[in-house]
Amino acid sequence: MIARPGAGRAAAIGLLALLVGGGADGAGRMTGGAPEPGAASGRGMEPGRGPGAGDDAADASPRVRFTVNDGWRFAAGDLEGAAATEFDDSAWTPVSLPHTWNAEDALTEAVGYRRGTGWYRKHLALDASLRNRRIFLRFEGANQVADVFVNGRPAGRHVGGYTAFAFDVTDDVRFDAPNVIAVRVDNAHDEDIPPLNADFTFYGGIYRDVWLIATSAVHVTLLDHASPGVFIDTPEVSEAHATARIRGTIVNHERRDTRVTVTSGVLDGSGAAVAVVRTALAVPAGGSASFHQVTPRVAAPRLWSPDEPNLYRVVTEVSDRGRIVDRVENPLGFRWFRVDPERGFFLNGRSHPLYGTNRHQDRPGLGSALPDAAHREDVALVKATGFNFLRLAHYPQDAAVLEAMDRRGLIGWEEIPVVNIISLSPAFADNAERMLVEMIRQHYNHPSIVFWGYMNEVLLRKPTPMPDGYIARVRQLAERLEARVWAEDSTRVTAIAVSFDEIDDGSGVQDVARVLGLNLYFGWYYRTIETFGPYLDSLHARHPTRPLLISEYGAGSDERIHTLEPGAFDFSTEHQQRFHEATFRQIRERAYLTGSAVWNQFDFGSKGRHDSKPNINQKGLLYFDRRPKDVWQYYRASLREEPVLHIAARDWPRRAGSRPEDARQPVTVYTNLPEVELLANGTSLGRQPGRGAARWTVPLQPGANRLEARAPGSAPDAFTVTYDDRATFFTDAGSPVTVMAVNAGSHYQYTDAAGLVWEADRPFTPGGWGHTGGEPQLRHHRIFGSDDDPLYQSQLEGMEQYRFAVPDGSYEVQLRFAEMEHAAAGQRVFDVVVNGHVVFGALDLAGRYGRHAAVERTVVVEAAGGSGLTIGFTPSAGRATISGILLRRM
Repeated sequence: MIARPGAGRAAAIGLLALLVGGGADGAGRMTGGAPEPGAASGRGMEPGRGPGAGDDAADASPRVRFTVNDGWRFAAGDLEGAAATEFDDSAWTPVSLPHTWNAEDALTEAVGYRRGTGWYRKHLALDASLRNRRIFLRFEGANQVADVFVNGRPAGRHVGGYTAFAFDVTDDVRFDAPNVIAVRVDNAHDEDIPPLNADFTFYGGIYRDVWLIATSAVHVTLLDHASPGVFIDTPEVSEAHATARIRGTIVNHERRDTRVTVTSGVLDGSGAAVAVVRTALAVPAGGSASFHQVTPRVAAPRLWSPDEPNLYRVVTEVSDRGRIVDRVENPLGFRWFRVDPERGFFLNGRSHPLYGTNRHQDRPGLGSALPDAAHREDVALVKATGFNFLRLAHYPQDAAVLEAMDRRGLIGWEEIPVVNIISLSPAFADNAERMLVEMIRQHYNHPSIVFWGYMNEVLLRKPTPMPDGYIARVRQLAERLEARVWAEDSTRVTAIAVSFDEIDDGSGVQDVARVLGLNLYFGWYYRTIETFGPYLDSLHARHPTRPLLISEYGAGSDERIHTLEPGAFDFSTEHQQRFHEATFRQIRERAYLTGSAVWNQFDFGSKGRHDSKPNINQKGLLYFDRRPKDVWQYYRASLREEPVLHIAARDWPRRAGSRPEDARQPVTVYTNLPEVELLANGTSLGRQPGRGAARWTVPLQPGANRLEARAPGSAPDAFTVTYDDRATFFTDAGSPVTVMAVNAGSHYQYTDAAGLVWEADRPFTPGGWGHTGGEPQLRHHRIFGSDDDPLYQSQLEGMEQYRFAVPDGSYEVQLRFAEMEHAAAGQRVFDVVVNGHVVFGALDLAGRYGRHAAVERTVVVEAAGGSGLTIGFTPSAGRATISGILLRRM
């Protein structure tokens, strides 16, 4: 059993200045008027208004802090002399931070995206009121190597794309002219820098906020790995009482020794001081000194939990010769936990199963360069799902995310980007350990964080050829990182995540961390969904003392793909829904699990992916643009207490069929209510038990069909589904239905951007349509020249013909092809014959168009004598192939 009491330590971001003069009043309250979280960010300064220019709050605070996000210029490439003050950047592109140069090319059909160097420059005038202060620049994140120059002089270098860094630029700035800040950023692949390989896009740029911080000569350090300089935990915490331990370092840039008083007050949510502690500290000239405080007991503390995320604040003031010279504020949450390998996760002495998700930080149009409001919105969406757990994958994330997790009550797992594979260079191990230290120290104070992670599927992709001793070196790195976590923070637990193939692989890596995260995709990449639970039971039986947490499980979906026969890797929304319903049920049945996390809360960018939506990992419960998928409501119905009633048809609003039986369509309702009734076009289809997913087979009418779900205790939910009935296309030459489309070789229908439904393929039946012979193929690779990737990725190969029993008349026949297998000319050559006439001869897709290219060929033909249309395929090399057929009656 693992038990770790403690609260978090603080983030260096989000320091909130209190007004000068704060102290303890007669009622024991800390005075000084602290603003609400985020209110003193400095972002409200008017354009062109420098610090100290009439801003009373900035003047009064012992620490001045504001963003320098506006007015930058950017240029791609490694430009000689770009750090120099006199360099002409007038032709560069004006940008504001956060910024990435990969926001657009990360989503194009091109295979790669730009990884290399970019330069940023900013001209910054400083107010004379800051002349006698220490000046720091703090970057929340730049991917992945950043060299910072101030007025042509190097201020420092930072390696690693996902943690903050800060430089003291006091000796480099000037007040008689604008300062030139130049930053060279490089996101090129580097064997010495994690991550080397991962299923997400490595966006380049200064993609998080940049701050200017001005302090007194005597201050809490800003240069301890860009941490807040103050670290808070709770050596004693219970429902009856709690204490806080507060540690930090004071720096003295004066030429004289000094003796300061460090006062720390613990403030509750109303601003009342519930504990105060003072320490006298001698700080040598030009040196530093550390303090260690333990507060008096706080009686009956309001505990932090996902259900009640009660937050306290620790305000630390530094007084020098009776004057407050620095003040910082950090969050504090009183909570304790334990991880039991047989009974799961316990919080504050009570069983508290962790049900949650993973989160990547990017969005379409922005890449990784999100404003804080977008980060907070993501956390709000996680909480709105009903989750109480969030894994920050696969890297430390923005401070706004951690702050929002604290406030909303999400237990967190944060990790460094050692993903898939490692380098054996000493620099790689050093960089990984430094990233770990930065992450822990920067985010130590957040009560939301319980797990520190340091490896994810690190043996998933072994180098080729594999160096001698590689596996042993991976374990050595794991042991080194494990030891460093405990040296930094003994109040939390360590975790790594392994893939299915890494479990019990003999490497020993899975045995190093205290909690074993399992990235398992039963029913997606391997095996079946139903075997998931029994597999977990067998693993638990083999490792009864090892806490197990399902760190990833998921299935991809595409709102354009639907099927009555869902299966693994078809990207239908129906398979994703069935996957989550079955998998989450099996998770909840196993009390020994520490918890679980869906992969992923949101679809996210992964430039190397070739799925139905290239460049995107589609396993989210919400789309890349944060529109909720229907499956999101399944989790809300499973976890939320307020009534949930949702017709899960938003992802499948338009349906089509060409046979009478096709009009009978499945409809699912997600609800947490005990019973639900479904009505179609005003007719009740009956009631079914709720508490999860209820399903009906609905007889759809041609055109609009209004569906309504009703349940006691909730307002009804209604949605309209449109059904395109194409049966008359084959029986009536005067039918208003003039289009028939086939997704050849596929068991799923596909809806294109124009709203046209391409029906799933089928063998020929008299009086209808279909193919004779052939073998369906599904090959996922991005398609060049079309956005209809799912249409081209499925093919029927080796067929003899397609027959369409259509009435006599003229028809436009549009054929869609893509060569998905062969790269060279002459390997697949065939004729296309329509009603006995060769319309496309010696068609060589690879030779003429190249591999993975969309090809569209159209011909107008006549159906006469009641014989309909027959499209034949005659190969002269290899097998014929077809991806789509569209018939349009002329």
